[in-house]
Amino acid sequence: MMKMLGIVAYSSLLISFITAVLAIMGYRWLYWISALGVYMFSIIAGFTIGQFTVGLTFVFLTLAVGSSLRMLKGKLRSTLIVGCGFVLGICMVVFVDDKWLFFPLRFIV
Repeated sequence: MMKMLGIVAYSSLLISFITAVLAIMGYRWLYWISALGVYMFSIIAGFTIGQFTVGLTFVFLTLAVGSSLRMLKGKLRSTLIVGCGFVLGICMVVFVDDKWLFFPLRFIV
């Protein structure tokens, strides 16, 4: 069972990095899939490395929202959106309890 969860966790992380690269290349809608993949990895990875990677989810979420609202028009705007995602992710990891960061986990377990 643990081996299977490891395979699922690392495959979701691999998929999220592949979709992030494809999103940077121009397929902007793939930021949503990348955010979901990182979030799935952070849930399965647990409360050690999962807390650090859940902050990365907010970077991809801000990029996804920014691309949906057509705000990614230049390097400066993209950099500002990524910076806001990092700040939001750090604030969520530091100040928000794990109970709320991993809220969908309550419905699975």
